[in-house]
Amino acid sequence: MSLIVLCPLLSIACGRAESTPEASVAPVAVQPSSPAAAQPVPAQAAPQPAAPAQRPSPQQAHPLVVDPPMVNFGAVPPGARKSTTFTLRNPTGAPLKIVDAKPSCKCTDITPLKGVVVPAGGSVELQATLAVPRTPGKKDAKVMIVVEQYGMTVAQMEATATLPIMATPEYVEALKGVSSGSFTLAAGDGTPFSVVGSWGLPVTEAEPGAKPSHTMGWTTAGVQGPLPQWVVVATDRADAPLVALRIRHESTGTLFDKDAREARQWFFADPLVVAGRMAPGASQRLELDLESTNPAARRIPVREGWNAVTGATCATPGFTCSLAQAKLDGDFVRVTIDFTVAPAGGSAPSGLSVVPVTITTATGSGVIPVAVLVP
Repeated sequence: MSLIVLCPLLSIACGRAESTPEASVAPVAVQPSSPAAAQPVPAQAAPQPAAPAQRPSPQQAHPLVVDPPMVNFGAVPPGARKSTTFTLRNPTGAPLKIVDAKPSCKCTDITPLKGVVVPAGGSVELQATLAVPRTPGKKDAKVMIVVEQYGMTVAQMEATATLPIMATPEYVEALKGVSSGSFTLAAGDGTPFSVVGSWGLPVTEAEPGAKPSHTMGWTTAGVQGPLPQWVVVATDRADAPLVALRIRHESTGTLFDKDAREARQWFFADPLVVAGRMAPGASQRLELDLESTNPAARRIPVREGWNAVTGATCATPGFTCSLAQAKLDGDFVRVTIDFTVAPAGGSAPSGLSVVPVTITTATGSGVIPVAVLVP
């Protein structure tokens, strides 16, 4: 689970099985019946076992060289897409066949390489794109490349989604009976800022005021029912109005909304939408992704209509939302909603709000929070 700083607008490849050698046939001794027969009979040669697939030992380098083996994009904005090119070199004297190449997560797109042969002394290019989550924090991914007879090698990427204010630690750690703790909010450039509100759990600050770093205390005491998935803190800094931390608890993460998500066969890929600072009367388009709980790779029946988005609604006074677009992309549905704050003088709220937005498909509905700060 990751930390979010909210600002305006969230396999293992199997080696080839070894062949089993046939059983050897032992020579049979012949009993002599005459002097001539007493001569030894040459034993029939036993069949030779099939040569096993060659695989590098832990001490050996894989024959397919990945150059570079790791690409670190460094600090990037949340939601960015970063692309790179790996060169796969074959320095050996024989061709190498790639039997499969797959990314370790759906956040990575690659050029297809299945069946490609890298000639002796030659090379091929692997283009890969890492979709950085809309939640700040470190993200890494691998591309697993399986070579015939030699097993797997990997190309690796990583990036750190960063915004002007970051939290340490990146999570509210409420596992195993822990009911209180603290975190620090710090401005990377040292500019003073103030904390102006919070949501999710009770959060307090011992010494409020404008400063470049704030120590915040949190507690689960007094929270009724299941814990939310987030703590959201509002600041007066225009380029980082909201800071959100995932809550690590036995009821959050993959267990949150578990039965409902399995029934409708989808969940929110990033379970918090970034609206940031919005003035009264303002409107903006927000993006979110629905991800299938039953991807094609599982090869089990899919509920028809899981990806047919029929609406987006919110019932919180002062806010309206509607479905703008839904576009299928493999095991994802890219959803765009229009989100509006009521005009000044009407029911427009002020301060931090976390608005529940209901997304409905033909197989059911789910609720995703939208965090917004209205001056």
